[in-house]
Amino acid sequence: MRPIPMKDRGFTLIELLVVIAIIAILAAILFPVFAQARAKAEQAVCISNLKQLGTATLMYLQDYDETFYPHRWNSGPDSNPLIGLTGGANSPINGAARMKTFWVSLLQPYVRNYGVFKCPENPNAWVGTNTDGTMCGGSQNNTSVGCGGVGYGGQNSYGHNDLWLSPANRYADNSSAVSVVPLAAVPRTIIEIVDATYYGAAPDVADMTGKEYNEAANGADLAYANFQSPFYTDYWKNIGNSRWSWNVSAGNWSDTPVADAEYLGPQRHMGMIDCLFTDGHAKAIPYDQVIGNICLWATDQDAPHPNCN
Repeated sequence: MRPIPMKDRGFTLIELLVVIAIIAILAAILFPVFAQARAKAEQAVCISNLKQLGTATLMYLQDYDETFYPHRWNSGPDSNPLIGLTGGANSPINGAARMKTFWVSLLQPYVRNYGVFKCPENPNAWVGTNTDGTMCGGSQNNTSVGCGGVGYGGQNSYGHNDLWLSPANRYADNSSAVSVVPLAAVPRTIIEIVDATYYGAAPDVADMTGKEYNEAANGADLAYANFQSPFYTDYWKNIGNSRWSWNVSAGNWSDTPVADAEYLGPQRHMGMIDCLFTDGHAKAIPYDQVIGNICLWATDQDAPHPNCN
């Protein structure tokens, strides 16, 4: 007797819905895992970038009598090395940016790859020229803000420890000149460069967030920051993905509210900030600790910090 063949049939609607539900559940489970894995890979690239900048700094120190580079210097009309990189006579770099040399160009001879100055997890990362037009105070040369022009700062992925490694010394006539710091004046290993959206960064010395601790100088750090310039107390708002320096308008230092900065700051590396230290090593540190721990940033230039040693 031959077996009776079964009739061909497709899936029922219920079966299809069950399969779709299972796929949806698996996607909901796996997609966040994939996203986290990608973020970790991008963070590893960022850490690698910072390690290369640390090696470049050590080479710079050897060539410049063990003195750290300034965060920028007024090098003269059309002297910015990035002008040649971005088209020469046709370069879009304009305003104050054309007459300054930023720290990225000072390290470039030792790095030889401007791509190192781009964090892969920074939205719209750029080197040389901005992707969104004139920025920083809404003017090409906004002297009341202290910056201006397409390309100002050189890049928007990393910030230098301006307060203690490249202070803007203020004089009696209210003028200022960026000074350089010898390695011998750095008594402990401190942050040199961090994830940021602007080329300068600093901790929350005014304790706007309530996260400040280890401020052993008893207020001297805040006075020191204010003496250099009133905007340095807001430079913690440049850390991570917060964009204070690009949002500030002339004379208004509060354009980025504290809550907004605290929300945006930790978003680059899932709450962690990649940091390069003066001894050349780099590692990720929780955002709250980076903005709040003065010991991670301070030399004893303004006052002793006995609790930091």
